[in-house]
Amino acid sequence: MSSDGFSNRPASVPLSWLFAVALVVMMAAAGLWGYILVTRPSAVQQPTVTPVFVVITPERTPMPSPTTATPDAAEAGPTPTFPPPPAGSLIKLDAYVQVVNTGGGLRLRYEPGLLSEVNYLAVDYEVFVVEDGPREANGMTWWFLVAQADERRNGWAASNYLQVVR
Repeated sequence: MSSDGFSNRPASVPLSWLFAVALVVMMAAAGLWGYILVTRPSAVQQPTVTPVFVVITPERTPMPSPTTATPDAAEAGPTPTFPPPPAGSLIKLDAYVQVVNTGGGLRLRYEPGLLSEVNYLAVDYEVFVVEDGPREANGMTWWFLVAQADERRNGWAASNYLQVVR
């Protein structure tokens, strides 16, 4: 022992005291953080930026009515219009035609006419080669068609449902 009554031995702090101090510091920090979150005034919060889109449209001007003639139209006169050619009128021998607008298929018959027996039912957009015709029967023009891939798919078809493809 020393003469002043203190020993030269280093002071030791119990480990439980260190844990207690650390626990108190953490609780104080959590309490302070909670206080800040609860009591923070809303004026400190940052305002939220809201984009604003402004659409500028021009004013509408009245359009001339279809009955009002413009000066150019009055001078030019009426425009001639021609009706489209009748269905099937462009069909000729060795032409390629396709079946169109049947809604359920086109009956290719053994002979021209509505009373003849059906050989094959062609679907819309099926392509055939014209090999014979024209013949008139039941107020329609009939053409003899043969499929490119299978010659058994053939028969007489009304031109109302045929369109030339080449």
